[in-house]
Amino acid sequence: MKKKNMTDHYRLVRTDDGATGIFDMSRYIGRGMFKPLKDPQTFDRVRLAFGMPSWPGDIDIAAERVRSDMQII
Repeated sequence: MKKKNMTDHYRLVRTDDGATGIFDMSRYIGRGMFKPLKDPQTFDRVRLAFGMPSWPGDIDIAAERVRSDMQII
């Protein structure tokens, strides 16, 4: 999975199977383990770890969730 930063809580992603789409994190932001991501500087520190989007503080979201929720473009 590859990612590219976009505006707000959206990310352009390309999965290992070649699909490209937009993943909207806004429904997760501010809930549970994702609360720290309300801070834009923290949210922008996303990186890929073992194929899944991850942030400082052991925050991550499963690649399968990204793939199932993304809007294919």
